Amino acid sequence: MKKQLLVLLMAITTFTFFSCQKVSPVELDNNDGKIGFDINKVDTENCPATTVTLVAGQHIDAGTVSVTNDANYIYVTYTTANGYLLTQTHLFVGACNLVPVNNQGNPVPGQFPYANTHNNITSYTYQLPVSAIGLGNCGCIAAHAVVVKLNESGQVIEQQTGWGNGIRINPNGGNWGMKFNFCTCVIDL
Repeated sequence: MKKQLLVLLMAITTFTFFSCQKVSPVELDNNDGKIGFDINKVDTENCPATTVTLVAGQHIDAGTVSVTNDANYIYVTYTTANGYLLTQTHLFVGACNLVPVNNQGNPVPGQFPYANTHNNITSYTYQLPVSAIGLGNCGCIAAHAVVVKLNESGQVIEQQTGWGNGIRINPNGGNWGMKFNFCTCVIDL
């Protein structure tokens, strides 16, 4: 227990020390007396979405994974290309050292906190609390997918595993699962 607490404390300290520039949330007065937040107020000029290739079969461009945020949520969108379709997605967003791995250090997508099955779709977006990383902080995204290609009759003719392009989660070999960095930011008005 002490070791886990020490690791958690070190992770928090590291993220605090190396965090991105802090920015304040954008408040939106809806003229109804309520204060809310608006995804349209994300500063796309100074804080553009992070977009990486959805790599299938270790070398095939199967689309993109795009990540952005507003003051309340992080949005992770898988979009396929080149004839591929989504059948499964698994997502981890958080501290880089907390990606679920097995004893050999390989990522275990089945243990990622966000997962869904899909019926051969071209795009899917997860909306999760910004607290997974925190406003103005940096963390990691591990975006896994299963993609297929269909023939004219709707039969599966190819199936591949895909990852959002980044660095290998297991630097010592093992499987090719990847993660990439993402820093949250919101326009400061």
